[in-house]
Amino acid sequence: MKRVNTFDVVPQTENDKECLLRLLDASASLWNELTYERRQNYFGDSDVWDTSEYRGRYNGVVGSATIQQVTRKNSEAWRSFFALKEKGKDPNPPSYWGNEEDGRELRTYIRNNQYTIQWGKRSRLEIPVGQELKDEYGLGYYERLRLEVRGNPKWDGKQGRLELEYDEMSDTFRVSNQSPSMILDWIHHWLRTKPPSTLAQTISLPVPRLLVPSTSTTDRSCSNGSVRRPTKSPAYSRNSERDATVPSGFDGCTDSERNAVTTHRTRWYATSLNGCTTREWRRCTWAT
Repeated sequence: MKRVNTFDVVPQTENDKECLLRLLDASASLWNELTYERRQNYFGDSDVWDTSEYRGRYNGVVGSATIQQVTRKNSEAWRSFFALKEKGKDPNPPSYWGNEEDGRELRTYIRNNQYTIQWGKRSRLEIPVGQELKDEYGLGYYERLRLEVRGNPKWDGKQGRLELEYDEMSDTFRVSNQSPSMILDWIHHWLRTKPPSTLAQTISLPVPRLLVPSTSTTDRSCSNGSVRRPTKSPAYSRNSERDATVPSGFDGCTDSERNAVTTHRTRWYATSLNGCTTREWRRCTWAT
């Protein structure tokens, strides 16, 4: 499940626009070369994953991180193709992004930790380019290409891979910023927006470590925004390694060699619906 912010970006100068177009054109060329080689391997009964090294050819223009992302996106397209064939369908192999004569589809992908977006009165996007483009267009060694952002985000949170493409008809650069969202994020939002009476119902979803929600109204928030349950909440459970048998004489202790005068503690933990884990040591008590 992914959420996407879509907005336009505008180069600040004609020099920046030319630099950006060079970046997108090189990315499209990389995609086409990689697609051509894999199609040749596929129709020639060779391994589609056995490809040449393109980093040395494109690194100076798009940068190694962008080469990695374009290659990964291409691999995702081929995996989807093979998945459809396994289901008995007849899909076409991944295609090209245009061609050099008629014009390429200008597009690229930027890794999530290689760009920055600053939202505000003067929102801006900064993306990396290769060293050759930096030298040619007057960017510093550590400098990135800065673009003006037009639009407002609909989603916040951890940023994902960024897709940037150029629409020649409208002369517009459009950006799609993916924000990965696990189902637990949705559950956390649901718990915060639904009335207390709804929280008494049991949630049954195929999510790892999902527990029955607590109906207590005294829950506290963790430092990361998740819910920490009270000690006697139904969300608490014992450590799985100690879930075997509880000997008579001690409440919550699996150590059969303890006696009434021994001080002994057993470790417990609790996991809230969005994955926040609270651990504590509880003193064993003599069961009377």
